[in-house]
Amino acid sequence: MWQISFFVPEKAVNFFENTIEPFVEAISIKRRLNNWLIKAYTTTESKSRFLETIISETAALANIAHPHLTIELTPNTNWVAESLKGLHPILVGRFVIYGSYNKKPKNQKLIPVQVDAGEAFGTGHHGSTKGCLLALSAMRRPKIPTKMLDLGCGAGILAIAAAKLWKLKPVASDIDRTAVRVAIENSRTNKVHRSIRCLTSSGFESIELKRLAPFDLVVANILSEPLRRLAKPMRAHSKPGATIILSGLLDHQSSQVLYAYRVQGFKLQSRYSIDGWTTLVLTRNKSILR
Repeated sequence: MWQISFFVPEKAVNFFENTIEPFVEAISIKRRLNNWLIKAYTTTESKSRFLETIISETAALANIAHPHLTIELTPNTNWVAESLKGLHPILVGRFVIYGSYNKKPKNQKLIPVQVDAGEAFGTGHHGSTKGCLLALSAMRRPKIPTKMLDLGCGAGILAIAAAKLWKLKPVASDIDRTAVRVAIENSRTNKVHRSIRCLTSSGFESIELKRLAPFDLVVANILSEPLRRLAKPMRAHSKPGATIILSGLLDHQSSQVLYAYRVQGFKLQSRYSIDGWTTLVLTRNKSILR
């Protein structure tokens, strides 16, 4: 396990935590005199180098000096298990998200989704995931049949939520084969594995995903730059009138992503901002772009 540690002033702690959380397995935050010590843990050295760039960009956005980073290989400790100790069930919209380490929620009015923290992003605790769950909760029940895609599915939480909420049969895709495996496991845990089709794809590039398109509903909780690049392919693989939910955007990045989709004929319907992360809900116009 690789450990990346650095100090930041108190005003920037939450900003750094929210920014790097999607890319690491665990985070530790402790006060040290007038500053806060952040330790992030990842299983690969290459990812630790990627985090250097993320931290540098975040420092610039937070208007603070670039923090000095210490990167070192740590003894084998189950940091994922350690991080679970602070995770509690999350109530968001019409859902309650919990792990196997929690007692199963008893609220009959909420839809339970069990997802453990682990190898793939998505436990419901991150602001971008919460935004997507709120957006799904606020939607009217789609007409049947509705073809849904969870693009960049991670742990599969959004596909599972939609399958339980509306009895849909979503497609869940991710560029990471490990994430696809985890999504399959989670769909079995939630007893919706017969409804969800999981596959590996970089964006819309896989032949199988192209064959399954176009979609009526797409949820893409990834990052701003990939979302901007996907604006044109998103139109090509969605139906006229389709609903698109985009997340994984820091608040200041949302206007650029929104512009890229407006150029492709998408219209903003609503937006959510949670813990500094924006979720956009768009609909595709019914005209044909030339």
